[in-house]
Amino acid sequence: MTPIDELLARARLLDQPVVPRDIVPTTATVLPVLPVLTTDPEQERAAEELKTLCETVLAHTTPALLQAFITEHLPEPPAARVLGCVLQLADDEDSARAWWQYAAGAGDDLTPYCLYLQHLGHGDTDAAAWWLHQSHIDHHDDRPKSLVFDDSFPTVLRVLTQLEATPRPRSEVADAVMHYVPGAVALGYLDLDHPDFDMPLPRGNFAEQLGVLLAAASAASSLRTSRAAARLPGRRPSRRRPKPTTQEQD
Repeated sequence: MTPIDELLARARLLDQPVVPRDIVPTTATVLPVLPVLTTDPEQERAAEELKTLCETVLAHTTPALLQAFITEHLPEPPAARVLGCVLQLADDEDSARAWWQYAAGAGDDLTPYCLYLQHLGHGDTDAAAWWLHQSHIDHHDDRPKSLVFDDSFPTVLRVLTQLEATPRPRSEVADAVMHYVPGAVALGYLDLDHPDFDMPLPRGNFAEQLGVLLAAASAASSLRTSRAAARLPGRRPSRRRPKPTTQEQD
């Protein structure tokens, strides 16, 4: 038996040990229940309208617009607007904000409104108000109150968002851009050739690869359209009954 075992064998264990009272007595005060965090309806509306706006911009994008680049890395402002919409739909909001800020600084009219909706969706009302002021979009209704019809841009966008229709499939061009751009821009963060740019610049062959991709997508779209037109049946000539002559009427 070890010395430790001998000490433990001679230890006296109490049958009913006395537990000392708490120094600080407990209180019967019930802690308040924290409220459940809910999203502001205004933020939800702004997020939905921004998604609708980005989908609309992407649906009306042409290959020529996306191929307009100032340099191999830097697109023209309209193309930067489209790239920002693509990145926003791909849940890369930081990159989308960078491209939109670049396009807005270059004089693009729509990107300040995109930034307004993005900041409003996050509850940043001060930044949202600033970008709304920078936008040249008609968002103030100065017409007489007797006119009920409102065709301002925010109203039209709100109507498009509220339409409960089946989502239309994207075109070949839009689908190709959605698959290529997010990954290519993500690699641009690792580009060490331009450390002074605080933007998600893509790789050097971005414009060339995008041009090849858009050309292939446009060719596929044209081929599908021509095949669909060839499968349409020809219209049969109408057979009209000859009008009765005067003798037949008698």
